[in-house]
Amino acid sequence: MPPTITRYPKEVILKDHREAILRPLEAVDREKLAEFYRSLELSLRWFLKEDPCDVNVIKKWIENQTEGKAFSLIAVYGDRIVAHGALLQRPYGGRRHVGRLRVMVAPDFRNQQLGTWIVFDLIRRGMEMGIEKIRADFVIGLEDAAIKALKKIDFIEEAVLRDYIQDQQGKYYDYQIMIKQLHKELSDF
Repeated sequence: MPPTITRYPKEVILKDHREAILRPLEAVDREKLAEFYRSLELSLRWFLKEDPCDVNVIKKWIENQTEGKAFSLIAVYGDRIVAHGALLQRPYGGRRHVGRLRVMVAPDFRNQQLGTWIVFDLIRRGMEMGIEKIRADFVIGLEDAAIKALKKIDFIEEAVLRDYIQDQQGKYYDYQIMIKQLHKELSDF
């Protein structure tokens, strides 16, 4: 069994002392994950590339994980999914060495280091997958806390695409692309 699977479920202690469980996304989680995304205000999800409230989109995410194109984690608190993170990898071509990071945390679990726990686990999984760089994209002005958090763990600002994202009212936002260089393994000192 791959080491990634054997280290889950994993209990994490949040800043406010609540305990959440991290584990890989499974097919049985499809409806609960859709509920998680439906519980988020539209202002927190309108800029995503796919509609995460659609169970068919989530079904595709689960299939991508089964096929080795992605690794997806959920954080569970009680019987509720409170966060979702994924690392996507292209199986072919000139970008197969680059992983794409996506993390979403419920508002009542933000600023509690839950997103950081998920990012750390996804970075480790990326190293196991042979990924050399991780890319994370953000909407400036909406995801500034996430940008600040990733800067603290050595993601660098690679590019800003000006007026790249447009909301439902026609307002434009800048799009921040960040990159983290990975190493083949973590070392101790």
